[in-house]
Amino acid sequence: MTDLTQLIDTVPSTRYPVYTRLNAGDVMPDPITPLGATLVWIPEVLPGWATGYMRVGSFTPQELDGEPFLAGGFYYGYLYVNQTAVRMIGIRAGIGTDAIDAAFFAHPNPPPHQAMPDDVNEGLSAIMAQRTQWTLTTSSFPELEEERDLAERIRAERPNLATATNEVLIARARSIAPLQRLVWGRAYNIASGQASIGPGVITSLVGAADPTLTIRLIGSAGDVDSALPSFALWDLSRDVRADPGLTAAFEAGEDGLLGRLHAEQPGFAVRFDSFVHEYGYRGPSEWDPGMDSWETKPELPLSLIGRLRHLPDEQSPAFRREAHSGDAAAALQEALAILGDNEEAVQTLHLAIASARRFGAWRERGKTNAVKLMHEVRIALYELGRRLAAAGALDHPRQIFMALESELDVLATHAGEYRETLRQREKEWRELFDLAPPTFVVGGEPMKPVSELLRTDAAAAPTVTPGEVLVGAPASAGIARGRARVIHDLSEIADFEPGEILVAPQTDPSWTPLFMVSAGVVVDVGAMGSHAMIVSRELGIPCAAGVPNATSRIPTGTLLEVDGSSGKVTVLEG
Repeated sequence: MTDLTQLIDTVPSTRYPVYTRLNAGDVMPDPITPLGATLVWIPEVLPGWATGYMRVGSFTPQELDGEPFLAGGFYYGYLYVNQTAVRMIGIRAGIGTDAIDAAFFAHPNPPPHQAMPDDVNEGLSAIMAQRTQWTLTTSSFPELEEERDLAERIRAERPNLATATNEVLIARARSIAPLQRLVWGRAYNIASGQASIGPGVITSLVGAADPTLTIRLIGSAGDVDSALPSFALWDLSRDVRADPGLTAAFEAGEDGLLGRLHAEQPGFAVRFDSFVHEYGYRGPSEWDPGMDSWETKPELPLSLIGRLRHLPDEQSPAFRREAHSGDAAAALQEALAILGDNEEAVQTLHLAIASARRFGAWRERGKTNAVKLMHEVRIALYELGRRLAAAGALDHPRQIFMALESELDVLATHAGEYRETLRQREKEWRELFDLAPPTFVVGGEPMKPVSELLRTDAAAAPTVTPGEVLVGAPASAGIARGRARVIHDLSEIADFEPGEILVAPQTDPSWTPLFMVSAGVVVDVGAMGSHAMIVSRELGIPCAAGVPNATSRIPTGTLLEVDGSSGKVTVLEG
């Protein structure tokens, strides 16, 4: 295991020392694959991410010099966000570290910020003030649309990979990977960073009077790319629910379902294939090209359709969202009453609400652009892995992602020579899944060796008791009651019953169709600005995020009340 982490881990900064799994675990919950680290993340994403901070005026070029992991890094194989860097953005933007922590890193006891003399930079603050004004007033984001066009064009121009040579598959992956530096360093970075401005302004205006108002006022943006697959899955589930033949096909079980659909229900199969063509880039841990997507494993979205088909039409996400729109209107009236006749504050509130909704949607569009490009790297290398596995050089297609970027050229022609190396790496990589990585890593402090980390089965906290209230962060407004269903992996969704409360360690947008089956959602990590939380608001699902140890403390079957406006989870019955 030590050899593998030496290949994929990075060195933490001592100038920007606090790294956190918060708001990293909900988009990359699993350890990075060696090829994902060495082809995409370390050479492209992390530098692009850091450059983006400079581009928006948060850091000077000199501050980035010699700090390749200013934005984030990998420790014990897991992605961490540099919380110090994000806090400095908050300081220089004039909203402070507390507001940044609340928006992105909800945690009751984070490491304190170590203030330095150059944290405050008046020149950068002036630039960022202009950026804040733009954030509150702009109605367009042309760079984001340019990158969307780029991602869609590359997908549309995908060649027939099945007929490409091994060398061409590698060349395609290598040619697309550097585009992550573009999207992370420009529009996605801006959209993600500025997504906290609107909520921060709202909180400063009315949060002291009523902390629940911020999340209730933001409500739904109505144009969130990451929510679109959920709506499309809902429509497919309606097809199944309305057709006895399709219902019978699903009732016969998931094994062989896709083949049966193509043989017996060609019309639906065509619609499902179109769905996969459009949204196949989605999947668990979709930031890692080495993980399965809906295109490489279509059984994943079929399973989601299988759960959604049980829901009545009135559980439509559009209906739920509409039901919550009334609460946003009521919250606005409450906020206006607090502000009274302060016309400047009222005008600022309206600007902040509109900005929060726009940038929430733009953040998801930026992520979608990046994930689409990541998927084109994945699908080319997956085809390489598929044919090497068919030739007996690999045990299965995804084993190709145990390679390093520097080994790809040899793998193209002599993959068999790496067979045992890749097997051993895969064994060590899978052992990383059993770790409970620390929530924080602090540069300059000794890091525990892998052998001393807690394992997930040894990290359990005391079980909840009736009447206990767990407190997290508000993520999506509304109140829901139901029995808890603890799910650690999407492969477990066959046990999920509609109307239960989903309790999960973290969720990325590929989980959000399961939100539609849930009465409410509770997650261990995440905050108001987390990706899945933005999508949950689009689907009208009450959600409490950043509830510490929820999955280890709440047993399946516990009766819960989830208040997504306050982030409180009340245990009603054990």
